[in-house]
Amino acid sequence: MQISELLLHIVDNFNVAGIESPLLDARILISHVLDMEPYLVAVERDLNVTPQQLRKIKKLVSRRLTHEPVAYITGFKEFYSLPFAVTRDVLIPRPETELAVDLAIYYADRNSRVLDLGTGSGAIAVSIKHCRPDIEIFASDISQEALKVAKKNAKAILGPGAVRFFHGPGFEPFDSNHFDVIVSNPPYINPEIAGTLQKELAFEPPIALFSMDRGREMMRGIIGEGRKYLSPRGMMIIEIGYDMKDFLTVTAGKAGFDISVMNDHAGLPRMAVLKQ
Repeated sequence: MQISELLLHIVDNFNVAGIESPLLDARILISHVLDMEPYLVAVERDLNVTPQQLRKIKKLVSRRLTHEPVAYITGFKEFYSLPFAVTRDVLIPRPETELAVDLAIYYADRNSRVLDLGTGSGAIAVSIKHCRPDIEIFASDISQEALKVAKKNAKAILGPGAVRFFHGPGFEPFDSNHFDVIVSNPPYINPEIAGTLQKELAFEPPIALFSMDRGREMMRGIIGEGRKYLSPRGMMIIEIGYDMKDFLTVTAGKAGFDISVMNDHAGLPRMAVLKQ
């Protein structure tokens, strides 16, 4: 079977299943098995797929038809132009979260101490360190399994010892440590709307997605405690839900922060910058 014929067949199946990006997903899965860049699927459209390759592709397609995210199927997700391993123990890094890396790189002075709170796959921490080797970066997570993934990514991309990892909830692992910048992409989805969300989210770890009190509990805790762990001129960069701007403004103001909220590329409120 030629790639062109296979591609059309997969796209038709994905359309029937309601997959949001059928052509892109089909190209990624085919290219993953054929060990080529996804764009080459269109260039090499007349190439014949071997029976063994076809069987592997069909297995991956079957998984995608259940709405399992492509990143979990391939075990990989690009973030900040870097290759990150992902498993179902970690949240899949999103493009909008790259803004947190941009802001940390911009605001951190030379030789700053930066904490990535709730690091997951390590995408934020590793990306910051990759761009700013001068920064001393710490990363924590409540999940031991997530930390295994983050450590693997840090070692593969940066080499051993580039990021200091800690296990535990919130700020608990850090005692009296102080940081110049604290970055966090905490869970902020209201668990009451879980049933209305896209099916792909059911495959991601709930602990990384949902927070009680309409998605605000974890956010409120970070803002309330964070001040104790900041240096005198320190700041926090927190990813927020599109409907949280007013809540963040009030909550951060009561905690003594000056706050500004930046929009993502879709024009939605995405990053809250809290300054002392």
